[in-house]
Amino acid sequence: MKDPTEREIIQILTNQYIDQPSVPLGFDDDVSAIPFSRKTWIIVKTDMLVGSTDVPPGMTVQEAARKAVLATISDFAAKGVKPQALMVSLGLPAPAKKTTVQDIARGLGQAAREYHCKIIGGDTNQADDLIIDIAGVGFADPKTLVRRDGARPEDIVAVTGPFGRTSAGLRILISKREIDFVKYPSLVKAVRRPTARLAEGIALAKSHATTSSIDSSDGLAWSLHQIAQSSKVGISLHTIPVATEVESFAKEHRLSALELALYGGEEYELVVTIKPQSFNKLKRRVPSLKKIGTVEKKRFGVAAQIRGKQVTVEARGWQHFT
Repeated sequence: MKDPTEREIIQILTNQYIDQPSVPLGFDDDVSAIPFSRKTWIIVKTDMLVGSTDVPPGMTVQEAARKAVLATISDFAAKGVKPQALMVSLGLPAPAKKTTVQDIARGLGQAAREYHCKIIGGDTNQADDLIIDIAGVGFADPKTLVRRDGARPEDIVAVTGPFGRTSAGLRILISKREIDFVKYPSLVKAVRRPTARLAEGIALAKSHATTSSIDSSDGLAWSLHQIAQSSKVGISLHTIPVATEVESFAKEHRLSALELALYGGEEYELVVTIKPQSFNKLKRRVPSLKKIGTVEKKRFGVAAQIRGKQVTVEARGWQHFT
């Protein structure tokens, strides 16, 4: 029997809970919600970093700890919710070195200060690998929170920034080619010091013009397919938002810039759909917003017009156990 992928494992797990009372956001959204009152939901999210699979060569322990926090923050950003507090579960191989713990603490504290949320507690244990699990909590008005399933035909598909930097940067870190570190520092930085679009996500949610939103940590293509599937629509792209330096890197190394942009991961940009009449006004609030396509009334799926040709965008991206 074939071993399950990460997404198949998630499906097996969630199938066990199908008969429990419904949860407001289901199991497929970026965060989970607990109704507190008619006007307030408690928003919760947890995200785990594991040293052997999530920390590439060249990334320091301090940078890894910061990244662990940022991954949770990014999911809050996708919903337009500010996280109020974080809890940290930490697993460390024995013997634990004091300098390692200090570096982890610095990374956690740095990210918490950057995004103005407090670390209020957690758990510590011995493990065979570095594990940093971050749980976040916040509050949201259910009328403001942006779900994945709200995209409607004729909505504009947009992103908060270009893609492909982390895919290219990871290749540089793994290859350890010194010349690439010098020529493409922004690609390396994208992996080691990513940024969550929290301010942008909150602005998008407050506009009431954003119909759906998702964090792109699993890759642009997968994120687009998730919106299409959740909203029961199709998506047609007129451009793939490739970062300029990724185009140069791909050309130099004979790689596909489109592959790097579509099927990487851990970009932490937001992929959103917006009411067409509101896009220009919203772009003034969020200048990095870039239009890349439209929502269509058709079967689920994502396609793109590339150099005059219709190209199917595959439903794949980053996942563990593959």
